[in-house]
Amino acid sequence: MFSDTISGRIRRKKILVLVGTVIVLAYTLAPIYWVIVSSFQKEIALQDRPPHFLPTPEIFTTNHYWFIFTGEIRPGSTIMIQSMYTMAGTLIWPAVVNSIAIAVCVTLVNLIVGFPAAHIFARYRFWADRRVFLVMLATRLLPSISIVIPMYIVLRQFNLLDTKRGLVGIYSAITLPFTIWILKAYFQNIPVEFEEAARMDGCSYFRSLIRVVIPLARPGIIAAGIFAFMSSYGEFVFATILTQTIRSKTQTAVIAALAQGMSSSRGMIAAAAVVCFMPPVLLAIIFRKQILEGLTARLGL
Repeated sequence: MFSDTISGRIRRKKILVLVGTVIVLAYTLAPIYWVIVSSFQKEIALQDRPPHFLPTPEIFTTNHYWFIFTGEIRPGSTIMIQSMYTMAGTLIWPAVVNSIAIAVCVTLVNLIVGFPAAHIFARYRFWADRRVFLVMLATRLLPSISIVIPMYIVLRQFNLLDTKRGLVGIYSAITLPFTIWILKAYFQNIPVEFEEAARMDGCSYFRSLIRVVIPLARPGIIAAGIFAFMSSYGEFVFATILTQTIRSKTQTAVIAALAQGMSSSRGMIAAAAVVCFMPPVLLAIIFRKQILEGLTARLGL
């Protein structure tokens, strides 16, 4: 009798966990599914009520993606569709390339600068080290809109407005404290005896970092790099205010401009969103194992 009661409780708990998981997945994936489905529907079908949750052959189209990647409107499109396809749609792919290039540079800066800085905070003690670390982390609490005007003035003084270099500098300054925080906690979980043994064998400080610390901290380094990439790839405020031309505009700024028109194509906006969120999704899928290892080590799990 007692065992039956326990097994019943365990079964109910499993059912509740399963139901909760399904609800969370539905809440998370439903908007993504709708954006993907909308990107393959004709514009007239997106105005139907009730909406089409599956792109049937009668409403299926790839014209939105064709225009984004080629800038051409396929023959047979109506005048309404042609008026909805603005030139901003042709800037989507160049903007995605800009975003990837900027995010890669920011990631490299974060790892090159953040790795030794985090190691120093984790292994050495110096005057006001804790205060310096907390002040550095506190800069992450500042909303972007509160510092965009000072950043604008600084970039204008150095002729870096509307440049990728200006965005790389700003994004690096914003993401670097978080990178140092992740790596510092990860280094603290690595026994210092490994580094001391390498020093006793004749390794210098930098050589011990390369030969000992980097292999042991690889999951944490990858996790920190991916978070830096995603944070800079999806930034909106600075990219919108500090850029004017496609020379430096990122995908967030271009999509915002694409959606401002009164007669914007909802199908093309959905296709642009799919094109823009694919790079970080693919990155997360490829490095999912390292991300999980880095996060679980960070949390001490």
